[in-house]
Amino acid sequence: MAIESPRKEARKRAGPGSKNTAGLDLDELRQLWLKPLWLVLSDAFTAEPNTQIVPYNWRWKDVRPRILEAGRRISAEEAERRVLMYLNPGLNGAPGATQTLFSGIQLIMPGEIAPTHRHVPSALRVVVEGNGAYTTVSGEKTLMHPGDFVTTPNWAWHDHGNESDEPMMWLDGLDMPFVLALNAMFYEELGNGYEIQPVTKALDDSQLRYNRGFRPHDDRFSGNYSPILNYRYTDVRETLDTMERAGDATSEEEGVMLDYINPLTGGPTLPTIDAHAQLIRPGEHTRAVRDTASRLYHVLDGRGTSVIGGVTLEWEKGDTFCAPTWMWREHQVASADAPAVLFSFDDAPIQKPFSLYRKQALHQGSGKQADL
Repeated sequence: MAIESPRKEARKRAGPGSKNTAGLDLDELRQLWLKPLWLVLSDAFTAEPNTQIVPYNWRWKDVRPRILEAGRRISAEEAERRVLMYLNPGLNGAPGATQTLFSGIQLIMPGEIAPTHRHVPSALRVVVEGNGAYTTVSGEKTLMHPGDFVTTPNWAWHDHGNESDEPMMWLDGLDMPFVLALNAMFYEELGNGYEIQPVTKALDDSQLRYNRGFRPHDDRFSGNYSPILNYRYTDVRETLDTMERAGDATSEEEGVMLDYINPLTGGPTLPTIDAHAQLIRPGEHTRAVRDTASRLYHVLDGRGTSVIGGVTLEWEKGDTFCAPTWMWREHQVASADAPAVLFSFDDAPIQKPFSLYRKQALHQGSGKQADL
């Protein structure tokens, strides 16, 4: 017969759900800002992660008309950044799509600029709609097209402008909730009379230098982020299609998947945010997987269905949906549909240096879990 720990035996004697105060004066302790740990120990040390974040899909068909309406009612100058935040229903209105990641849709109309500023949170952009607007980061300018993934490192000057004749909309992703939780926020406007920073480098300079398998000799770049500003979707889609034809890069859990990387280290493009793109083929149903990272998916192409934490989400191009921490997730594309491409970003780089990251797959049919 198994011998139970003294702690478990004491709980049994005390009765279910009892909170033994040992006769302590709790009011007196509260006045001294003290509290018995044993009253909350079981709430803090849970067997598995217990998150408030819930699966949710921000549908593009709902978001698009409302961000365009915002464009008619408030100028970029008034708003600084014209963004509709994606709020997770589990956070009761707090600014965050997960507990560590912020996301929202940003709009810049023809002829507008979003002036130069910088902040501690790292940021990424994924273009949803429009062609030819630009962003300038640390003196480098890039033109943006649908599906492009643009990085904005911590404390880098950046501004946006739209010299095209159509509205430009992109998905923002930042580690802002994480930075706020650490009380490490700093923000600054350029403050020298310019609304936009000077462009000091050739157009797409970083892409030409670093995205072809080369590195300049005696290169002195020393940032902990990728030197590449814009990862073109045309390159991403071509690579995914090549991987799919080769058949040697397929995962039961993720389909055909690639990571956006810092070419100098092989690590994530930003120190706190990892980014990926995955191809889900017609008729494919991925094996259920879960991990301790929280992540956001954005649909670059196609349509399909995901089951996340037992919640079924139907999605199509332009939608953005959330997969909370430690919830089983699986994706499916109907056999009659075209392939789907999902962009995703997550907070795994925050967890991995501290050995907090875990991942499991579920063996279909058996219900058995296997660590990955």
